[in-house]
Amino acid sequence: MKRPRDLPSARSAALCAVLLAGGLLGACSPAAPPSPLEDWSKAPPEVRALLWPEPRPLPAFALRTQHGEAFGPQDFRGQWNFVFFGFLQCPDVCPTTLSALRAFRRAELAQDPEAARHRFVFVSVDPGHDSAEAIGAYLGFFDPDFIGLHGPQDALTPLLQGLSIMAVPVESTGGGRSIDHTSSVIVIDPSGHAVGALPPPHEPQAMQARFARLRAYLEAR
Repeated sequence: MKRPRDLPSARSAALCAVLLAGGLLGACSPAAPPSPLEDWSKAPPEVRALLWPEPRPLPAFALRTQHGEAFGPQDFRGQWNFVFFGFLQCPDVCPTTLSALRAFRRAELAQDPEAARHRFVFVSVDPGHDSAEAIGAYLGFFDPDFIGLHGPQDALTPLLQGLSIMAVPVESTGGGRSIDHTSSVIVIDPSGHAVGALPPPHEPQAMQARFARLRAYLEAR
């Protein structure tokens, strides 16, 4: 007579019973996978400087592009995304960062044609002043493939809060207005999770090297 095909599992069950009697049940249980925080703590220092301790799912939000198309969290899936928050009247940080992103994108394309799938997104934090038409014209100066998002404050707030983005209106001494805002570029992976940030100052070659380290680490896990 042939032995039952599930005999090995029967032996395993018997072994677990013996270990249970001896107070060694833990030996029968698979090791728990490391938590995201444990993974982060074991990452190389140059990666930890970019990587968030835990991947962050995006909240539900509904904004529109400069072309009037609806844009939500599902639109971040399927490619790497680089997201920068700013406003059109920003005198220095925003144009400098967008220029760096343009050069970063060109460097990525020169290295790998697949980088054409990367998505670069500018999110206006000044809904009262930045119209779709103005955002389109502004981004067209840097790269016509950049996506500009806008919407009323109540539509923008979930994304700001979900990514811990600061955007605080301030009055200048000369009576003008400005907005203090987060200047890091948020990195969202192809699964639609925010996984890290490229910090300022933004220099194209440094951005490319940092992203390469971050991506290699995440894809090797």
